[in-house]
Amino acid sequence: MALDLSALLAPALPPGTKGLPPAAWGRPAGDVARLGLSLLADVPLPAAVLRRPVLDGNIAAMQAWLARSGARLAPHGKTTMCPQLFERQLTGGAWAITVANVAQAALCHAIGVPRILIANEVTGAAETVMLAQMCAQAPARAIYLLIDSLAGAEQLQAAFTAQPDAPPARVLVELGFAGGRCGVRSVAEGLALARAVAGMDRLRLCGVEGYEGLVVTGDPQADAAWVHAYLADLVDLLRRVSEEGFLGHCDEVLLSAGGSVYYDLVARLAEVELPAPAAIVVRSGCYVTQDSGFYRRALTNVAARQGVGGAPALGNALEVWARVLSTPEPGRVILSAGKRDLSFDIDLPVPERWFRPGLHDAPQPIAGWHIGQLSDQHAFALGDPADDSRTELAAGDMIALGISHPCTTFDKWPVLLEVDADYAVVGALRTFF
Repeated sequence: MALDLSALLAPALPPGTKGLPPAAWGRPAGDVARLGLSLLADVPLPAAVLRRPVLDGNIAAMQAWLARSGARLAPHGKTTMCPQLFERQLTGGAWAITVANVAQAALCHAIGVPRILIANEVTGAAETVMLAQMCAQAPARAIYLLIDSLAGAEQLQAAFTAQPDAPPARVLVELGFAGGRCGVRSVAEGLALARAVAGMDRLRLCGVEGYEGLVVTGDPQADAAWVHAYLADLVDLLRRVSEEGFLGHCDEVLLSAGGSVYYDLVARLAEVELPAPAAIVVRSGCYVTQDSGFYRRALTNVAARQGVGGAPALGNALEVWARVLSTPEPGRVILSAGKRDLSFDIDLPVPERWFRPGLHDAPQPIAGWHIGQLSDQHAFALGDPADDSRTELAAGDMIALGISHPCTTFDKWPVLLEVDADYAVVGALRTFF
């Protein structure tokens, strides 16, 4: 579906925007595709790129895979914070866009996203008033959010009471777990909160929610068993809330969970008989680009669990390209991208391809190198000097780095370049962190 992106994309790209050549400065993002640029010849490095064929394939593959189960997709927008990608995901069939806070919800609201799921609690006067005002401005648009305390519910009640033109706040009771993030710590606590909400005229209980993605111990089978038990508790909470009649005032009941690690287990809930008619809403965000580390391993685990029709066919669409700056000693190469450009919170980047201008027609596989360390603006590529199979690198060579955890790479780039299979630049994607 079409979103109103004009106000976001019309401003000129400022001089010095990293990853952009001077030809793009002073132009709106939409003009970049018409400049005839090639990543391999015209773009100063480092530069973050998205390979359009893989990106489009990921959007279609995940949507089709979830559709077979009957689950809905509300991709988490905080992964990319790129409204151009939100538009493609919605056009591809996504039911809603998920966000993490009111500021992100306001961005989606401003561009016309039809449904927004704030996968978080909203507390505090400034935040709750802002939310209530958005709901008053477009009462037909559904915005869902989470509650896990009476205090939070009372703050929402007060804010929405002060905005009589706003419909009641659509809330989901969040079920957490000991040592985890937000959420009530038991089904009994969740039911008690639902009872309290039932007495608040400016709140409308629309279902339950959970987040299981923190459970990654390195034992996939044990982790999956834990997630199954947790999801069973979430279903039990939905059953108890439904039995007490607390869901009758919402036009559509939701059961939402599923980050980018266990979405297959959540999607299976759409195949079982739930205690109340409910839409299963999965919130995976990282599928849109995948990665070369954490989510690649997670996808392998999805395939091993043989979830809904096996794993979706996802590929790594995100690369950060860096230049070889120096080869100061055997087995040590210094690259032009560092912590300011690359995610490093889970795994260090992985050299995947290289290109030498004047020698190659296309990027080539690289061998014998790994990233051992990052500083602010540099990556230290290390290799065994005695390894005869190691690619010999020289100053000026270009290296494609795969990353682990796309969320913390996207937030380092105000603009990412879209490229085709030959690395011709076919678009510029703006982010709004």
